[in-house]
Amino acid sequence: MKTKLLLLFILFAGIGITAEAQVNQHPLLHHRVSKQITKGEAVHLQKKKNHIRRDMRLAKRNDGHIGPMERKHIRREMKQYKRQRHFAMHNNRKRG
Repeated sequence: MKTKLLLLFILFAGIGITAEAQVNQHPLLHHRVSKQITKGEAVHLQKKKNHIRRDMRLAKRNDGHIGPMERKHIRREMKQYKRQRHFAMHNNRKRG
């Protein structure tokens, strides 16, 4: 009987500690990331992605593979696209 009470006490103490840890989290962390993009940003990002696809298609069309200079150009465009997408998702502008 004593061991059952001891186990229940340990169980409830553990639940209390985890609940307290969740309450102490910073409340503003959830409000900083909107992850929504406006219609104009979506159109701009789609055009950028289509441009990258077209560049890849043209690079492959020339000789069947993408050369080092073409690869460098495409990687630079992809990096810019990812940077712009990240900025668009995290700039706190609401879609609407």
